[in-house]
Amino acid sequence: MVHTNQQIQIVVKSIKQETPHYLTLTFERPRGFTYQAGDWIDLEFEGGELRGGKTYSLSSSPTEADMTITFKEGLSPLKKALATVSAGDELTIVQYGNDYGFQLNETKASTLIAGGVGIAPFRSMIKEMVDQGYKNSVELIYLNQTDIFLFQEELVQWKKQLPSLMVHYVITKDLKRKQREKTMRTLITDTNRRYYIAGPPGMVLTTTAFITDIGVQERNIKIDSFGGY
Repeated sequence: MVHTNQQIQIVVKSIKQETPHYLTLTFERPRGFTYQAGDWIDLEFEGGELRGGKTYSLSSSPTEADMTITFKEGLSPLKKALATVSAGDELTIVQYGNDYGFQLNETKASTLIAGGVGIAPFRSMIKEMVDQGYKNSVELIYLNQTDIFLFQEELVQWKKQLPSLMVHYVITKDLKRKQREKTMRTLITDTNRRYYIAGPPGMVLTTTAFITDIGVQERNIKIDSFGGY
C-alpha cells in the first residue's frame, strides 16, 4: 500500500559514513508512525523539492526505535543536501509505502538478491526476522563491485542468530557477464522459492531476465529498482 494523503515531519538524529561513498541517515521515528519491512519513503526538504531522486528504501526494521535510510553519495542537489544535514534538521515524508508486494512472507522460503545499496530493504527485512524470531529459510545473494559490503558486521552476527539464514557475498568488479551468470547458477539451486531483487535498474533487469530463464516463475519474483541512487 502507498500512503499519499499526509505529510510527516521527521527530524535528523545522526549521519554516519557506512563505507566509502555510502551514508546512513538516522531519523527520530514520529510518534505513531508505522511501516513494514521493505517500505520506501519519498523525502523533501523545507522550501521546495530538490532534484536528484527522492525515493529511499528504509534500511531500518519496524522493530527498531529509529528510522534509517542508506544511500550512495551523489552530485544531485538532493544528494548533496542529504549528505550535509545535521542533527536537528527537519525533512518531510511526502508519501511512503510499498510497491508490488515487496515484503517477505514469514512462512515462505525466499532468496534475496541485492546489488550494491539494494541491500537497504533487505537489511530491514532480515533485522525484523531476527527480532521476531522468524524461522523461514532466507538466502541472501549480495552482489557488490568491491569487497566492502554494507552491513557486513551485522549480517555476520545475525547469521549466528538465524540458522535458517544463508549469506553469499559476490564481488562483481572483475566478473564478465558469463562468469557472473555461472556464479549465480551455482548459488541458485531451487527455482521454486520466492525471489526478491533490489538494486540499480540495469542490475534488476538483467537479474530478473536471468532467473526467469533458469526457471523461476514471474509470479514468484518481486523487484525494487533503485533509480536515482
